[in-house]
Amino acid sequence: MNYFIGKKKSEYYDGLLVKADLGLHQQIAGQVQQRLLRGGAVLDLGAGEGALSARLADLGYVVTSVDKDAGSFKCSKTAFERLDFDSAEQIQGFVSRHEAMFDAVLGIEVIEHVQDPWQYVRQLMKMVKPGGLVLITTPNTSSWLSRVMFLLTGRFHQFGDADLPYGHISPISPWELELILKSEGALAIEMQPAGTLPPVYINGSVRMLAMNLLALLLRPFSTGILDGWCVMATARKPE
Repeated sequence: MNYFIGKKKSEYYDGLLVKADLGLHQQIAGQVQQRLLRGGAVLDLGAGEGALSARLADLGYVVTSVDKDAGSFKCSKTAFERLDFDSAEQIQGFVSRHEAMFDAVLGIEVIEHVQDPWQYVRQLMKMVKPGGLVLITTPNTSSWLSRVMFLLTGRFHQFGDADLPYGHISPISPWELELILKSEGALAIEMQPAGTLPPVYINGSVRMLAMNLLALLLRPFSTGILDGWCVMATARKPE
């Protein structure tokens, strides 16, 4: 789809709120299905209410769901463990207990919340089995919308003052995310747009319409991952 008109509505899966951009969970599930056989052990690190965990469980995967807020987790189809992502001691203990245990480790919309993205990726790589899949998504700071917003405000899309209550503190570019994965020895790295941000995105705002027009004028001269509300990285741990 080359355009999206209107305001995005909340999505649900099996009655569970999808705390991610429109279409993102479906895209993630498709990537997992392409790369991992049914029955594989999957870690959903930052599970929210459990919408993605439930979707993957229904596809035949054995899912371990982890989140800071045990009270908001509502999925009955997976194992759950509470983890305080602000506690270095708890994180280290969790990583040590689960080293090389999972066929796939998913970090969905988490890396932008952590103070040290390099250490975060290192931890994900430790918990996946040799040859296993690491999948990370984060707001796309290289999108056409983010580029126009940075031109106008000096800040990336989804990383303004209004985003601080959501915990968005670490904007990371696709280039840097790929660099981190390479530095950890990851193989078969693929970077792609994800979520819903096509070349034309109109939500009724005059300001957004103007940003669309400016971005379309600049598109022929632009490179990188221009579309996608998020960016998705997939990689393999060496055997």
